[in-house]
Amino acid sequence: MDRLSRYLLTQFLAQALTIFAAGGVLIWLMQLLRLFDLVSAKGQNFFTLMGQSALTTPTFARSILYVCFAIGLVRGLRALHQSRELHTIHAAQRTGALWRAILAFTLVGAAAVTLVANWIEPHSRRVAADWSAEIAADIVGRALVPGRFSEVEAGLVFSISGRQPDGTLVDFFFDDSTNPDTRRTYFAQTASVLQDEDGYQLILNDGAIQYESGGRQGLSQIRFVQYHVSLASLIEAGSQTRGIDQADTIRLFRQLAAGELDTPQPTIDAIHSRLADTLRALALCAFVAALCAFPDGKRAAKRVPLELVVLLVAFGEQAVSAFAGGGANHYTAPALILFASLLLLWRKASRADWGLHFLRRAR
Repeated sequence: MDRLSRYLLTQFLAQALTIFAAGGVLIWLMQLLRLFDLVSAKGQNFFTLMGQSALTTPTFARSILYVCFAIGLVRGLRALHQSRELHTIHAAQRTGALWRAILAFTLVGAAAVTLVANWIEPHSRRVAADWSAEIAADIVGRALVPGRFSEVEAGLVFSISGRQPDGTLVDFFFDDSTNPDTRRTYFAQTASVLQDEDGYQLILNDGAIQYESGGRQGLSQIRFVQYHVSLASLIEAGSQTRGIDQADTIRLFRQLAAGELDTPQPTIDAIHSRLADTLRALALCAFVAALCAFPDGKRAAKRVPLELVVLLVAFGEQAVSAFAGGGANHYTAPALILFASLLLLWRKASRADWGLHFLRRAR
């Protein structure tokens, strides 16, 4: 890559990263506001709030990353057009450097989108789920004060009479009235909080469960020697389910190859959805190149903002993909945009070549 190509690539990347940084900060601030109950209601510190919001940011950043790269390319090419550098590049027959820079920028954008969609977002979801489960266990642990009834969340009331040196809870009581149809009350002589592969569990020993149905009078009681209650089922924030969205694409491919999945179709749909983001990045960058890589004599004041055009195209593509169904249908709309953009790019390049040939003959 020559010096001109590196200069152009630097300009494009600077524009794209600036836009993405601004969008990422806005998303992070919105997540801070959404998760503020971690501080106000659940007694966590501000660093926990910041960490949780940072871990949930990649999920939303994935939706805007390829758009930011496309808009960055728009702004970079438009700046070259306004400074007449784009005209000079074409007149000096240095378009090869321009195309190399655009191609390198497109590949970098596609690689970044692929990394976020297939690895960073699933791992951030997994870490966030683990951390949320620890927060849930911490909430229950702080709520279990001997001799006091504590409401952890609306409809969830805990009580113990004492706590042994090893952490075992004595005379455990738990009332769950979150379900309007059925009220459950748990009694146990001893209880403990343990962590296993499924998350945090309440282990109840030598007790009973009482069910009270809203549609009839009376209680139903079941006695047990030992009973496990998942904290994830009691506190929504403690959910630690290892779903498809928490597994990276390589792991999903391995599970499919090993035949570990009873219903592989949701996994296949998730893989198609992630890989389609890479095609979206390629399609939008090709679309921008077809629109902006050639100089023209139109006045800037009469133009429709190309950033708005990119946003509308991206929104329309997402709408088409959503209504087209799952699986390989995710590739339909971006493939059409990519094909149309390459066709328009080829036609404009051919006209530019004929124009240069005509000028040479006229001289």
